[in-house]
Amino acid sequence: MRLKYQIYVVTIQIWMVHYTFVKSPIIGTLSEKGLHADIKNFLAQPGDKIENPVDGFVADIFRDGLIIEIQTQNFGAIRKKLTYLLGYYPVHLVHPIAVERIIIWQDSEGKELRRRKSPKKGRAIDIFKELVYIRGLVMHPNLTFEILMTREEVIRRQDSKRKKWKGWYVYDRGLIEIVDRIMLGSYSDFKNLLPKDLGLPFTNKDLAQKLGCTHRHAGAITYTMRRMGIISEVGKRSNAILYA
Repeated sequence: MRLKYQIYVVTIQIWMVHYTFVKSPIIGTLSEKGLHADIKNFLAQPGDKIENPVDGFVADIFRDGLIIEIQTQNFGAIRKKLTYLLGYYPVHLVHPIAVERIIIWQDSEGKELRRRKSPKKGRAIDIFKELVYIRGLVMHPNLTFEILMTREEVIRRQDSKRKKWKGWYVYDRGLIEIVDRIMLGSYSDFKNLLPKDLGLPFTNKDLAQKLGCTHRHAGAITYTMRRMGIISEVGKRSNAILYA
């Protein structure tokens, strides 16, 4: 009877361990791509805790109570995580924007076929393409941002099973160099991302012309800035809204 009881206790303990790690996974433990890991290695300092569990989430870097999160794209994916963590911790969100990209095409086995420099050049104001998804959190007193202006490489591979883009897809991204670091923590910091020669007041058309972007993109920027309280509507020019 004693042996059966010991076996029963051990079985229960094993089941409890299995339940803890399988049934209640920590949020944010998905595998990361090269660019994310490269930036994390760049930012890490002695004493930092890497991939540190924090209240059911995983912080990329935990430094003396500060959470440093690296988000290369899709801010909407971390909205829930930020909403919770900002209630208890200061969070520094780091986002890379490439001023130069080297596109590398590989076959399905990873053999390089060709490479070229992309004509697209990112600008700091491009962060608003992502901020629109967390616009209600951007000015939270516990949240600061950092833009890393980078040179990076983008690896594309071909998969015959994929129909979009003739089977070509982004396999990975990697950091080549960080050319500038821009800190954002106040209303003026964000407003300074607008073109210096834009002039006030301005319309979406004015902004689109200065940035060389679509009217829709300019509208997303002004919409997000207005929701953040950085700019406001001050009138109209014909049917176009004026911002300042």
